[in-house]
Amino acid sequence: MRSAGGPPAVPPAAGRRPSRVERAAAEPAAEQPARPPALREELIDVLTPTGEQTGIRKPKNEIHRDGDWHRAAHIWIIATDGRFLLQRRSLRKENNPGLWDVSAAGHLSAGESATEAAVRETFEELGLKLSPDDLEFVQTLPQVSILNGNTYFDNEFHEIFIVRRDIDVASLNLDLDEVAEVKWVSDLRPDDTFVPHGEEYDLVSRFSR
Repeated sequence: MRSAGGPPAVPPAAGRRPSRVERAAAEPAAEQPARPPALREELIDVLTPTGEQTGIRKPKNEIHRDGDWHRAAHIWIIATDGRFLLQRRSLRKENNPGLWDVSAAGHLSAGESATEAAVRETFEELGLKLSPDDLEFVQTLPQVSILNGNTYFDNEFHEIFIVRRDIDVASLNLDLDEVAEVKWVSDLRPDDTFVPHGEEYDLVSRFSR
């Protein structure tokens, strides 16, 4: 993978909103009311191996403990000159910390559409506001991963979207709990510094022009 001649990767200290941990530490204790237990964990819809709803919803940790099939939105931002925006995952992440990855991504919450999740995750991770009309759906790809010493089973349908936009990376407002830095690259050449996404990299590379 080679970087294009665009702006360099954004240093984690500049142009960032504080991480969730830092924001919580900076707020007075009186301004941090306890959240109801029901809201502490995001619920995710459990799917069949062919992608149908089962009617079951579970917290994320149980989804990955049990190896349940579920969906995630993957958003690839591509500049008008064909470059791809990559994010490097935060070292605080449970899985694949510090590896380069899709521009933005995240699980679909229970009852949420893939488009809604794509808009939400892009804003949460990058501070970039999108509308549903900005999203070009590409394809659904299943992926099976076993991580963390065979304790984390990720059976996931990736709902892949393309967003075509030129972005000044210095203007992005990264959530440091999720994203360490971002950068533009001229083409996708995944190696051992990338999250393994198999055929997704080949699929998305076709949209560079």
